[in-house]
Amino acid sequence: MSEATRVHKNAYRNGNASSMLDYLEELILIQSGENGRLTIPETEQGYEDLAVTDMEVAQLTIPENGISATISIEADGSAAEKSRVVRFKENGSDPTASSGIALGENDLYEITGRWNLENFRVIGIEAGKSHVLRVQYYQSPNNT
Repeated sequence: MSEATRVHKNAYRNGNASSMLDYLEELILIQSGENGRLTIPETEQGYEDLAVTDMEVAQLTIPENGISATISIEADGSAAEKSRVVRFKENGSDPTASSGIALGENDLYEITGRWNLENFRVIGIEAGKSHVLRVQYYQSPNNT
């Protein structure tokens, strides 16, 4: 094949580097500790205390501009096993006392992405206990 007829494959999906550069910029921000999100003020439903029991699956009340959240669990003071007090799933399926990712007293977890926030489900493990899920929501700097 001659040089004139050789087809060059473009390395960029959209034919240019703009989306690649956006992606790289976001990676640099994450690496430097600035991960491109701002807290949503409590006056705009940017914080929530969510009661979690073994009786029913709980879901988040997500602010309109929420893109991620940090959650922390505070266990019922009388919980027998504080290292595992709730279970959650982010795939839209309901967790149970024996199925899902376990969190214990003072554990922190980051939920990233609107889809994951909307599909987050949590339930208590031990019968008769009421725990509190502390939730801080974040928005994109572009939404401020």
